[in-house]
Amino acid sequence: MSEANKDNTAADNSGDPQQPSADEAQQESQQDPQQDSQQDSQPTPSEQDLESWSAGSDVKTKSWYSIPNAAWALAVVALLIVGAAGFYAGSRSASFNGTSTVNMAGASAGKGEIAPVPGPNGEFDASIYGPKAGAQLKSPEDMDNVHRRNENDPFALGAVDAPVVISIYSDFECPFCAKFANETEPDLVEKYVNEGLVRLEWNDMAINGEKAIKDAEAGRAAAAQGKFWEFSRALFKKAKEKGYEHPEFTEKDLIATAREAGVPDMKRFEKELKDGKWTEAVENATQFGSMLGISGTPGFLVGTQFVSGAQPRDVFEDNIELALIHAKRMEEAGK
Repeated sequence: MSEANKDNTAADNSGDPQQPSADEAQQESQQDPQQDSQQDSQPTPSEQDLESWSAGSDVKTKSWYSIPNAAWALAVVALLIVGAAGFYAGSRSASFNGTSTVNMAGASAGKGEIAPVPGPNGEFDASIYGPKAGAQLKSPEDMDNVHRRNENDPFALGAVDAPVVISIYSDFECPFCAKFANETEPDLVEKYVNEGLVRLEWNDMAINGEKAIKDAEAGRAAAAQGKFWEFSRALFKKAKEKGYEHPEFTEKDLIATAREAGVPDMKRFEKELKDGKWTEAVENATQFGSMLGISGTPGFLVGTQFVSGAQPRDVFEDNIELALIHAKRMEEAGK
C-alpha cells in the first residue's frame, strides 16, 4: 500500500492516528486484571431493561436515554466486523457498459426533505444523540436501529426515508475527519444524498481533549438554530487551511465560523457556547459511540456495515451500493 493510501485509511484516536494492534490490545487487557474485574462486576440488565432502554428513567430532557453496556455487546460484535469493500474492482467511472454506477440495484429514492425540518415550535432539538428513539437492540440484525431517522434531527442531511443511512462518528479536532469532510463527503452528497438515496447523521465523538468538546458544543449551538451543516463545513474548511493537523480551534475561531455559517442569532450562540449549555449532550453522544466499540475517528456505519477511518471515496461508494442492494431486497420483500 502506498504512503498516500495509508494516510487516507487512518483513523484518529485521541490525537494519535495510529491505533493499537490486536496483539497490543490483548496485552493491555491481560496487564489490567483489575479493570477486567470491574467490568465483569457490572450488573446485567434485566429483560425489562432490554425491552425498553428508556423505561423507568427519571431524566426528561434528553432525546433518548443511556443504554446498559451489556445491551450493546451484540452491537459491538456487529460493528467490529468490517467486510470487504471490493464491490467494484479497479478504477471508478461515471458508467459501466453504459449503465450508471450509482444505485445499480435500482432502490427507490426517498421523497423527504434534504434539510432537517424544524419541530412544531419552529425549533431544533440540539440535545439529540444516540439511535432511533425507543429502538431495541437484541441481535446484530437490529443494527439498522442505530440510525435515528428523525426528520427534526438538526444533525441529519438527506431524506428521512432514504434507503441508506450513514451514521458519522466524528471530531472537529481530528485531521482525518476534516479530510473526509472536505474531500469525500461533498461527492457523496452530490451523488447520493441529493438524489434521496443516502441520509447522513452526525454523531459527536469528541475524543481529542477539551478543545474537541468545546468545538462540538459550538456545533450543537449552531444546530439549535438549524445551521449545523453550514457550521461543520466552514469549520472543517478552516482545519484544511491549517494543514490537516489538530487545528486547536479557539473560542474566537468558533464564533467567527458561526457568523460565516449564517447562524442568525449570534448573541444566543455565544451565550450557549460560554455557558456550556451543550456540554452534557456532547459527553453523552461521545459515550454512546464508545459503547458501540468506536475508539477512533472518523467512524461510519453505512447501513449496518462499519467503515473505519477516512477511507478512499470508492470504499464508501462500494459500501453504499451494497447497502442499496440490501434495501432493494427489503423493498421487494415488502419490509
